[in-house]
Amino acid sequence: MPSFRVLLTALMLAFLAACATPQSLRPGTTLDEARATLGRPTGTYPLPGGGTRLQYSNQPFDQSVWNADFDAQGRLVRVEQMMTDAAFAQVRSGKDTREDVLRDFGLPAQTFDFRLQNETGWMYRYYTYGNFKAAMFVYFDPKGIVLRTEPGLDPWSIQDGGRH
Repeated sequence: MPSFRVLLTALMLAFLAACATPQSLRPGTTLDEARATLGRPTGTYPLPGGGTRLQYSNQPFDQSVWNADFDAQGRLVRVEQMMTDAAFAQVRSGKDTREDVLRDFGLPAQTFDFRLQNETGWMYRYYTYGNFKAAMFVYFDPKGIVLRTEPGLDPWSIQDGGRH
């Protein structure tokens, strides 16, 4: 039977691993080191030039999505929080596709089907202006091309009295 000290050490290491966040990674970290530190990503996407993106999303119950971008040699070059007004402003209506939005922002918190308008919508929960709970809605045409983005109130926050 393992000693108390071994069990305590294992428990402390597990606790520290659970506290690891993408923004704690240092430039040059390898893909394998990142996965070992952060665990399984919620998404993995190829990047132009042979790189790889590991995505760690807390949607739908939190307002963060972190992208860790690695170069073709598997070394970390950038970590970015995507649930920001500045990141959403980069979405290009008429050009970006569902795949582009998925690669940049991950799976949405909620999806909508607007059959009369022949559109689908994705909702992402995020904080704007400091701690104001907001949502960004991204609308797509039937071919999966972005039609527009619209910021709004986070409907989940309104429905639950602001607890989420």
